[in-house]
Amino acid sequence: MINNVLRKLSTGLAIAALAFSQAATAGDIAAGATKSLYERLGSWDGITQIVTDTVALHQANPEIAHYFTDVDTDQLVAHVTAFFAAGTGGPSKYEGRDMTSAHASMGLSDEDFDSAVADVLKALDKNGIGDAEKTEVAAILESLRPAVMGSAGA
Repeated sequence: MINNVLRKLSTGLAIAALAFSQAATAGDIAAGATKSLYERLGSWDGITQIVTDTVALHQANPEIAHYFTDVDTDQLVAHVTAFFAAGTGGPSKYEGRDMTSAHASMGLSDEDFDSAVADVLKALDKNGIGDAEKTEVAAILESLRPAVMGSAGA
């Protein structure tokens, strides 16, 4: 049931993100402001903290912790921070593996994906990130579901 709620929330968040994005873009242009999501998440330092908190939540999450038992946490945080920074409009260039090959051997379920997204949203809350930004991040993560789950183009 929780997974269905998360899936419905993710779908709703994706739709809301599109609406927010269009409204925000119009408002930003009118106001002359152009802060990227990267900047609104605290730039490199803010994103690094969000990723660090997310990885800690994943490692403590009984549903997905087993995926992180033999992982170099520092390396994971560095890769995910670069990916997250690049994907939110930052100056970082992500040079790691694509999402499909990075997750191919994991055998993730939709429930695992939903649990991981819930951890990201908790990390955003912990770092005082606003609702509009959380909506945008949730929409970005949901857009990655097919690649992470290995169903992109299927």
